[in-house]
Amino acid sequence: MTETAEAYEDDLDGVLRNVELAVRAVQRAFCEIGRCNDLLDRTQGTGGETARDLDALLRRRDDAAVPAVLDRLDALAAEVARSEAERAVVKRILDGEVDDIGDDLDDWPVPALAERDLPRVPTVHDVENPRDRTLEDVWERDRALTAERQRVGEERIRITSEHLHTVVSRAVDSFGTPEATAALLAEARRAYTLWASCVR
Repeated sequence: MTETAEAYEDDLDGVLRNVELAVRAVQRAFCEIGRCNDLLDRTQGTGGETARDLDALLRRRDDAAVPAVLDRLDALAAEVARSEAERAVVKRILDGEVDDIGDDLDDWPVPALAERDLPRVPTVHDVENPRDRTLEDVWERDRALTAERQRVGEERIRITSEHLHTVVSRAVDSFGTPEATAALLAEARRAYTLWASCVR
C-alpha cells in the first residue's frame, strides 16, 4: 500500500470515528429529551392527582391541610424546571439555539383575585336609620343581617375556592413552561391565603 493510500485510509478512519461519535452524541441527546418528556408526563399526572386532593380539601374547608398540597406542587414544579433546563441545553447542542419561550408564557396568563374583588360582608353599620319600633324589629333586623352575612360569606368562599382551583389546574398544565408555573403557583399561595381568611 502506498503512503498516499495509507494516509487516505487513516483520514477515512478518523472521519468514521468522528461520525460515530457524532451519532452517539445525537442518540444520547434524544435519549435525554425522551427522559425529559417522560418526567414531564409523570409529574403532570402526579400534579393532576394533587390538584384533585386540593379540590377535596377545598370542599371540606380543611384550610390547615392545603399548604402541604401546595408544597407538593412546588416540589413537582422544581423537578420539572430542572429537567426543562437540561432539555434547553440539549436543544442548544442539537439546534444551535434555544427556543424563545415568550410565546409560551403568553399561553399561561395568571388570573388574579384580591380582597377588593370579593363581595363585602355587611355589618350593622350599613343601616343608617334602622327605624326599629320594637324589640322584635331589632331581632328581625339582626336575623336578616345574620342571614345576609352567611350568604355573602358562602359566596366569598365559592369565589376564592374556584379561583384557587383554576390557578392550580393551570399551573399543573403549564409544567413544561417553568416560568409560567412559578407565577401561577405564587398566585395559588395568595389565593390560598384569601380563601383561608374567608373560611375561618
